[in-house]
Amino acid sequence: MTKEEFTKALEAAVGGTEYGDEIIADLTAHFDETGKYAQTAKDRLDERLGTLTGWEKKHKAEGDDAKAAVEAEKIALVKKALAAIA
Repeated sequence: MTKEEFTKALEAAVGGTEYGDEIIADLTAHFDETGKYAQTAKDRLDERLGTLTGWEKKHKAEGDDAKAAVEAEKIALVKKALAAIA
């Protein structure tokens, strides 16, 4: 997959939102032309997923459902990005 194809796949999956565009910018900035782009992207997304899940749990434990919902939306975008590059 070329960088252009990679970017288009991500744009179709998560583009158009502020956080989705942030994910695309991050992953395309770290695109590895040697063919390891999918593993690099997966690793970066796994890190995001872990962090966001932790924040969602923290907000829920504190009773802040609004903040937890924002994190849940971000988690959904990360999962869509993972599916797009799989």
